[in-house]
Amino acid sequence: MIPAVMALLLMGGLSGVGHAEPSYVGTENSSYENTGLGYLTAPSLSPGHILRPSSLFALPTLGPKGSEQIDFDFHWANIWNYTPDQYMIDGEWIRSTLRYSYAVKDYLSLGVALPFIGRTGGIADSSIEDFHKAFHLGTADRNQFPRNRSLVTVTDHGSVDTVVEGESWGIGDVSAFAVSRLTEGTRVWPAVTVQGEVFLPTGNEDELRGMGVPSVAASSVLSKRLGASPFISYLGFGIHYCDAENIAKIHVRDEQMSALAGLEYQHSKSLGFMIQYLLSSPLAMNYLALAKPTHEVSGGFKWRVGRYSSLEVSIVENIIVFQNSADIGVNLAYRRRL
Repeated sequence: MIPAVMALLLMGGLSGVGHAEPSYVGTENSSYENTGLGYLTAPSLSPGHILRPSSLFALPTLGPKGSEQIDFDFHWANIWNYTPDQYMIDGEWIRSTLRYSYAVKDYLSLGVALPFIGRTGGIADSSIEDFHKAFHLGTADRNQFPRNRSLVTVTDHGSVDTVVEGESWGIGDVSAFAVSRLTEGTRVWPAVTVQGEVFLPTGNEDELRGMGVPSVAASSVLSKRLGASPFISYLGFGIHYCDAENIAKIHVRDEQMSALAGLEYQHSKSLGFMIQYLLSSPLAMNYLALAKPTHEVSGGFKWRVGRYSSLEVSIVENIIVFQNSADIGVNLAYRRRL
């Protein structure tokens, strides 16, 4: 699969289609420019992706040929998932990634990513309980257990086994990636970007910071301005493949697939407001709520700070299926062209 992904990226790059620097930068006429400020850097914060960290839909890092770029993102999630006599996932998780990329062409960038993953009991449990009580949402038995702890347990052959407990900090699975813009699109057709990523098993799988084996991911995002309006739509598809049989003693699927749909309101060339929906396929083959898809909605904004930097802030909430989603999550991202 790795050669196929890289071949697709290189074919898009060598074809020379849409190879100019995005017209959004430094131009006055952007009425039909199709990429805007871009979709949110908001990965899934569901327990499935906490147990199986992956990096789908990382924002493309494209710039003029020869340019270098640094991206830093930070994601926090408070998770409480509990099924009596089956499993418990309780705690706060922090995922942060530092990415460096180099533009070998205007339309083709290569880079590396260093992820950092932390697990802690945090301080948000009581505030979340109070919020749920105030709106009569229920606490899903959270109030029956100690607050602000970090604990993952599963039931194995009738006995409750502790998978991890307490705080843990360290690097995840380091990756190398390639991004290519196949076309910037037209007034009729969308812009198309593809990305491939190869992960090395550098994270500690026993501490839920990595897969324990190499893995690969591929994704593509289409973006299109709606007529001459300030609205830009996004549609993406991605797959992450890893031949890992079990995570936290749960039998998992080899493929993790995701679909993204988003809408940006481009308030100005330097400020955009976004909302997007992320659908992820089930983590487990057959394990209660973890064998169901996850549905997450993120809302936030992007602000271009000067010519070479941008800042992003968003909040993610769970919808439709509550048993396998984070209670709340926060995403921050900063980008700087060197």
